[in-house]
Amino acid sequence: MPSPQTFTPSLIPYADKRALADEFVGRKLDTLRTPALIVDRAGFARNCEFVTGEIRAKGLGFRAHIKTHKTAEGVRLQCAPGVTALVTSTLPEVWGVLQSGLVEEGKVTDILYSLPAAEDRLEDLTDAQEKAGDRAVIRVMVDHAEQVVALARAHARLNRRRKWSAFVKVDGGAQRAGAPPRSAQMKDLIEALVAAADTVEIFGFYSHFGNSYKSTNLDEAGKYYAGEIECVNDAATYARELGATGEWTLSVGATPTAHAAALGAATEGGLQGTLEVHAGCYCVNDLQQTATGLVKDARTTALTVLGTVVSKYAERAEGMCDIGALAVSKDQGPIPGYGRVVTPGLEGWSLGRISQEHGTLVKADAGARELEIGERFRVVPQHACLVCANFPWFYVVDGDGDTVVDVWVPWRAW
Repeated sequence: MPSPQTFTPSLIPYADKRALADEFVGRKLDTLRTPALIVDRAGFARNCEFVTGEIRAKGLGFRAHIKTHKTAEGVRLQCAPGVTALVTSTLPEVWGVLQSGLVEEGKVTDILYSLPAAEDRLEDLTDAQEKAGDRAVIRVMVDHAEQVVALARAHARLNRRRKWSAFVKVDGGAQRAGAPPRSAQMKDLIEALVAAADTVEIFGFYSHFGNSYKSTNLDEAGKYYAGEIECVNDAATYARELGATGEWTLSVGATPTAHAAALGAATEGGLQGTLEVHAGCYCVNDLQQTATGLVKDARTTALTVLGTVVSKYAERAEGMCDIGALAVSKDQGPIPGYGRVVTPGLEGWSLGRISQEHGTLVKADAGARELEIGERFRVVPQHACLVCANFPWFYVVDGDGDTVVDVWVPWRAW
């Protein structure tokens, strides 16, 4: 059985989903206690269908990252036709998918645990593979030779029945994670993988260009996309030079470069493997994605935070609300502030400053109407992923509706 200290506590809140749904489904948004996280299910589905549909129409694979929302319902929407591969960031996400029925239904066949796994997590990943059986493969990420040694050691200790399947993480220059394509660290890593070929196989090469968030238009995002492809292909070429063999997947992406691929950025040919795109925030989008210039339709922003005006200050043309750092995080982006108000009639306001439990609403447009104490409003935050992590459950609406139609409970902890 999986180690309970690792995953069971994080799934306890999920058992309360039915009670939450019974309590809130059918209620109007203006009856909810704030701050509250609101997900537009129709917009979420539309975003998934657009990005994955366009990318697959161009002959590319797609791997959906689920760490933004961490919910079974969201994964089902991300698994648009032809999408059966996932990226996870935590063990509860892996176990949540396995316990959701998605694997048994054949909707998910490939789950990548994307953090290079510490040795004390390899038993959990082996147990997860046992639960998945032959219906799905649980893959791991490596970017250092010592991790390969640990995988080989665990393979013997745990009596694994199948090899570890590993992506090699490649650093394309952002210095966030991974080994540079032709670095000494990459050389040692590939040589370790070749030596451990009986227990660890290279599935592919993976890079995440988080620096693509600096894009402000399609041309810029397209250049990052091309850089991603060059990065993983160079690493794969080097691996072949060092004696590694196999048919590999080259996995590239971040939401800006996934949008670039969907919108027609050129895809290089003559590669050392099959190309797939991965992304996560595309399903909801946020102000950081809006700032890239690739998200233009307001309907593509499928996540907002509902708040209440609790005070106002006429002398300085500001207001106080109950949305603070613990509701929207302290992430910022090219668009000023911590969130943009999108409630009709209040579009000229933004969440300009935040403290732990409250925020200051400021006028982004001098012509915006005055606030009223007690009125509700919705904010598009800067970074949807961190915002989702702040809420124990999400209220779901459809499109412009103001009635809760479902409650999603995310898988928590690590």
